[in-house]
Amino acid sequence: MQHIRVSYFCLLVLSTAIIGYSSPKKACAAGFARDTLIDVLHYRFDIELNDTSSEIKAEARIRFIVRKPIQSCKLDFDIAATNDSIGMQVNEVRYQQQRIHYSASDEQIELHFPKMLAAGDTAEVTILYHGRPADGLIIGQNLFGDRTYFGDNWPSRAHDWLPVNDHPSDKATVDFFVQAPCYDQVIANGQLMERTDLKNGYVLTHWQEMHPIPTKVMVIGVAPFAVEYLQQANDIPIQSWVYPENKTEGFTDFRVAPAIVAYFESLLGPFPYEKLANVQSTTRYGGMENASCIFYDEHLITGKQRMTLILAHEIGHQWFGDCVTEADWPHIWLSEGFATFMSEMYAEHAFGKDSLQKILARDRELILHYDSLHHTPVINDQFQHPEQLLNPDSYQKGGYVLQMLRQMIGDSLFWKGMRLYVQQYRDRNARTEDFIRIIEQVSHQSLQTFFKQWLYRPEDPIIGWYWKYDTLKHAIEFYIKQLQHGEAFDLPLDIQAVDQHGKSHQFSVHLVQKQQSMIIPCSFQPTQILLDPMNKILMQQIELTPADIR
Repeated sequence: MQHIRVSYFCLLVLSTAIIGYSSPKKACAAGFARDTLIDVLHYRFDIELNDTSSEIKAEARIRFIVRKPIQSCKLDFDIAATNDSIGMQVNEVRYQQQRIHYSASDEQIELHFPKMLAAGDTAEVTILYHGRPADGLIIGQNLFGDRTYFGDNWPSRAHDWLPVNDHPSDKATVDFFVQAPCYDQVIANGQLMERTDLKNGYVLTHWQEMHPIPTKVMVIGVAPFAVEYLQQANDIPIQSWVYPENKTEGFTDFRVAPAIVAYFESLLGPFPYEKLANVQSTTRYGGMENASCIFYDEHLITGKQRMTLILAHEIGHQWFGDCVTEADWPHIWLSEGFATFMSEMYAEHAFGKDSLQKILARDRELILHYDSLHHTPVINDQFQHPEQLLNPDSYQKGGYVLQMLRQMIGDSLFWKGMRLYVQQYRDRNARTEDFIRIIEQVSHQSLQTFFKQWLYRPEDPIIGWYWKYDTLKHAIEFYIKQLQHGEAFDLPLDIQAVDQHGKSHQFSVHLVQKQQSMIIPCSFQPTQILLDPMNKILMQQIELTPADIR
């Protein structure tokens, strides 16, 4: 996801408008402990939209497997307190063709079954409801004045318009049957199965997603659209959906998508879904990685091809976040950090190594500044709402950790590990420990120290250093102090010495103590010394004086 206020990609798109931001309705407990009595297998949503009202009519069929014996279970659903409130009103709930009782509290609906359900049973309930969504389904006008409807579920806003288990740990397949005005088109997850003229001024559209996905990326988009069908990538349809008034600009901006998909497939394996649609939208975020139908803020469309890295970020999410989903919010770097990393890889592939170096230099500055103010680790379970995790630790630092890992174990083993991770956790949930285990497996290395210091420590290394050349020993005397609080970081560092002819010579050292001195044989007297010249390590540097090292 691209969150305009925190993502550096938006700094690359200088023309991007600032997207409106609204605070969460209420705080949620850290970790978001969930009722695990049921595991949802499939949702079917039949939704009727009205072109003169913001009220929707809907029927939800929810099929689930029972994990423990139950006679009631809860789903997340925002039911209005009174008939006059914004929110959903339940007409009835059915189980096995019979009405059953339900109760509502604290944005949840509890279903009461007529008999005990046994562990292992598969059950299906139907909820008929109507109302004006408080959030989640954004109903309004786009920048051209046309009425639009867009799902905007992240992080847990699907339950404002859909009865669901609204947490990334419960992934399910989904069908959307949408009745909408005939002058609109409907986009949603998965494959288009049906589009039927109802002869009453409305059209029924059916999209089917057969891969289990989390509710945060289950959406519909309804608006007047111009659609371009691009070159397929390995039989995967790639499409651009833009407002007709932006057809020329939008088709130009989105036309790079097949190249991005092809490159990512070469690194990670097949694209995970039935299609890829890049969609201009009127929603909260700059970009939202909805599975197989990515939404981009309407103001990003310029026709100047400034969206390439934003597209790369969101397309990267199709593997990381959608296909392989974090098991809980503290592990969100498995989504945002990985997508940031994939966009960096595309920048290097498409624009060269210098482009990547500029990105990493900018990232390092942003991360160090943020961490100096907030003192939070990448794996952070001290939050009130997942919105707080949309920060440089989850995005840029998460991506930087992967860059450092890639440098440490080498490209071949790194990408072998990434492919194995995607393969083993395809359509499933993963935790950071799962990724670490796979990388250790393919590299035959213990990487506990590496991941512990970069993901679980709140501070970053601060390296103070001083050097002088000993003409008698023909060597560089190097002094290094780690100035950050806490224990020493384990750091492999490159040193670049420049001779009188401007030629660079490379040396390597390994830091394991808070203070170290070393002698580096060198046949010439350097005119300049650079520590970590290629920005491989996330650290702050301070040049010391002789007085500092006594």
